[in-house]
Amino acid sequence: MKDFKMFTSSLFLHGLKAKSDSTAVDPNQKTFIVFGVPRGGTTMIARVAEKLGVCLGSDLPANYEDSEFNFDKLSDAIKKDQERLVSTFFAAINRRNAMHDVWGWKYPRAHRYLPLIINQVRNPHLICVMRDPVASSLRPLSRKRMPKGGKRHLPARIINQHLMYQQKNIALIDEFKRPTFLCSYEKAILDPPSFVADLSTFIDLRKDERSLEEAKQQIRPGGYIGA
Repeated sequence: MKDFKMFTSSLFLHGLKAKSDSTAVDPNQKTFIVFGVPRGGTTMIARVAEKLGVCLGSDLPANYEDSEFNFDKLSDAIKKDQERLVSTFFAAINRRNAMHDVWGWKYPRAHRYLPLIINQVRNPHLICVMRDPVASSLRPLSRKRMPKGGKRHLPARIINQHLMYQQKNIALIDEFKRPTFLCSYEKAILDPPSFVADLSTFIDLRKDERSLEEAKQQIRPGGYIGA
């Protein structure tokens, strides 16, 4: 059997069970992690995943980033202490495991901490969103204020940073060898029904007509959708 499957809008990498995994459980228990790059379409994909049955948290902000898994929301003291950082994430993971068989979180730059915790995540399933780096760089560029002389170099720097994030994500996917849905933001917005069908196959939870239709309604490029 091939170790990957081609969908119409994405790739499904089957992955292998890690020998060091100490969290062997019922295969019906899954943890989905949505990541990619900032302004890269991860919020849209997270909303689709939620409509397909993945609990991503409660009282989430518009960007769908759960504060317990948002590196930027952690205190500087926790960020600087790897042991405290790991224990903070483990505590949050254990709480969610006790509440849900299937759950997950969305954080675009999850590559910052995933290597530290991946083997303690229960049956991790990765959803990595790829996007044209020029498009994902437009919002950061619009927010940057620099001296006039530095503006010429700023676009290349931001675009290279987003390319670096994408390369890091691919390297981690290859290293982790866990089930992974590798998708294109551009492909998703071009053909929402096909994309939803593909992601539904990967998640393997809600496949009824109403859930699929509600999931398709989340694919609206251009900004966050109001709750």
